[in-house]
Amino acid sequence: MFLKFVALLGVTITGIVVAVTGLSFKGKASDDWKTKGWFEGTNTNVSNWAVALYAGLWAFDGWDNVNYVTGEFKNPSRDLPRVIHTSLPLVILSYILANIAYFFVLPLSVIESSNTVAVAFGHKVFGPIGSLILALTVSGSCFGALNATTFTSGRLVYAAGKEGYLPAVFGKIGIGNRSAVKLHTRSKTSSRMVQFVADDVGFFYTPIAAMALNAALTSVYIVVGDFKTLTTFYGVAGYTFYFFTVLGLIVLRVKEPMLERPYRTWITTPIVFCCVSLFLLSRAVFAEPLQTLIVVAFVVAGVPVYFWRVGGRDRRRKGEGVGWKFWGRWGRS
Repeated sequence: MFLKFVALLGVTITGIVVAVTGLSFKGKASDDWKTKGWFEGTNTNVSNWAVALYAGLWAFDGWDNVNYVTGEFKNPSRDLPRVIHTSLPLVILSYILANIAYFFVLPLSVIESSNTVAVAFGHKVFGPIGSLILALTVSGSCFGALNATTFTSGRLVYAAGKEGYLPAVFGKIGIGNRSAVKLHTRSKTSSRMVQFVADDVGFFYTPIAAMALNAALTSVYIVVGDFKTLTTFYGVAGYTFYFFTVLGLIVLRVKEPMLERPYRTWITTPIVFCCVSLFLLSRAVFAEPLQTLIVVAFVVAGVPVYFWRVGGRDRRRKGEGVGWKFWGRWGRS
């Protein structure tokens, strides 16, 4: 986290200095930001805007990952609002300033054509060394995002396994019958080393099977699709579920107004969110109809499995049916 903020602050300050002095590694800096419109020649199709927003929204998507690990918060009703209300403004401000710095330094043609704008920024300002430093910084940022997503999404699959929506093996902690490998230490030095690489319980006190499932699915997605396709696929699927989830909050606010709510939000926030989600989903149908159809088929394919699992659980409680026992034996130790 600190590496990201330091890097973004460094990019912002560097861009301002280059814009003021007009100097860069390769002579005079680009003055496109003064002579040309920043949005000149951009696409005006509303449907394409929606698809383009998926990539930007994915970059800011950490806000929902926090909710997956609230069970590990010591005081979620206090800490969750603090995390969201401080992280989102900081991330938005940092990335807006960094993008402005890119416009200060790079020609518009480079910004429009490059998939690695930060690397091009480093090369323009500091030469090959700067290009290497920015490439390493971006790699570190990607690794941090991957680590956070791996950590949170594993808990989501684990919760589904515990609730019976997935085989019970994915709702287990640790490996096999052992929840964790406890490390015994004798000296203060070894104790500090253990605390650095493990928690107070020990190694493997984490949903290993759930994280392995996520890794396998991710590998399949990488093989069958490129980054642009995966971003659109994720955006359509993600905002479909975001819409229904947030809509559920509005429904509960109306149907059960007296329900205990440790954390409340203004009702206007979920309403605006649902409207934006509907805009993104409806316009994606026109911009990427084939990908949208594949996403719908992907989601619908899980509906009969869901009802099979939930219906099987109800029949099992009543002593009827055998649908539940198939996956139940799979997860039996």
